[in-house]
Amino acid sequence: MGNKEDAIIKIDNALPLPLYKQIIASVHEAISRGSLKTGDILPSVNSIAAAHSLARGSIFKAYNELKTAGIIDSMPGKGYFVTSTNVQTKRNIFLLLSTFNPYREVLYNAFIAQLKGQAKVDLYFHHHNISVFETLIKNHTAYYNTFVIMPEINKKTGGILKQLGPKKLYILDSGLNEFGNDYPCVCQNYEKDISGILKANFARLKKYKRVLLLFPDNIKTEGVVSGFTSFFKKNDFPAQVIRNTSDYEPRQFDCCIIMDDIDLVRLMRAARGKKWKLGKDIGILSYNETPLKSIIADGITTITTDFEQMGKSMADMISKNKPGRIENPFLMIDRESF
Repeated sequence: MGNKEDAIIKIDNALPLPLYKQIIASVHEAISRGSLKTGDILPSVNSIAAAHSLARGSIFKAYNELKTAGIIDSMPGKGYFVTSTNVQTKRNIFLLLSTFNPYREVLYNAFIAQLKGQAKVDLYFHHHNISVFETLIKNHTAYYNTFVIMPEINKKTGGILKQLGPKKLYILDSGLNEFGNDYPCVCQNYEKDISGILKANFARLKKYKRVLLLFPDNIKTEGVVSGFTSFFKKNDFPAQVIRNTSDYEPRQFDCCIIMDDIDLVRLMRAARGKKWKLGKDIGILSYNETPLKSIIADGITTITTDFEQMGKSMADMISKNKPGRIENPFLMIDRESF
């Protein structure tokens, strides 16, 4: 095993978690990964104290709690040793999303409901800030045994996620191509999804003069852009990606795929001012389904991943301990605006 104190006991003085709890968590993790088995001798109190510059009291407290739980015992002349490898505890889930909005609320509610009380879930947000993303993960590593993360796509992200390891980490919603081969995931395949919808509805799209993708800088899913661009290049039909969406001036017989609901409101207001009929004078396909879109203006057509199914699939993957790589279903909900 080499140096037991380093191989088994992991201490990070930068963490707010009490030192004795870090020792307990270290023993649990060593048992879970098979580094400690029944009968194995644990590092002595003195050796841990020397290796990590810890007070003996913290180590005694940790070992006494492990004895009370029936995980370890001690004998004169033998020291502390493992008596049980049954360290299965209730799932304690760290759920990290980018932002919160109506469709992520659908995802969250489905995730919680499908877990059926078998886990405790704490929700956090990184708001597309890589520093916040890194700090939240680092500060909570020792508190949770399961991490469900909607990653910020950044060159630093891979290194941050490696700190958690593949047995604890699940990738949610984004990051299929970046991390889906390294960790279990339930994700959107942005490029494939948009291409499939455009192909299935191309005959209807051709009643418009051109198709526009309104894709502002705050949207991070670049796979949508590549799928959109390649489809219309292949099919030789007028199409354009609009990045500066606030400057877009709608023309009659445009069809707009809208990523941000602020742009949706702006376009609907402009159409109303021109007395255009949605689905005839101008077409609208709004990304991501919300309940409100089903009722405004006789219904806004949405193209959307199935957020409810995403939440259910992730909960099942965790609770049934069946890690995999799932591309979440993507669909069009057809209403009057298209």
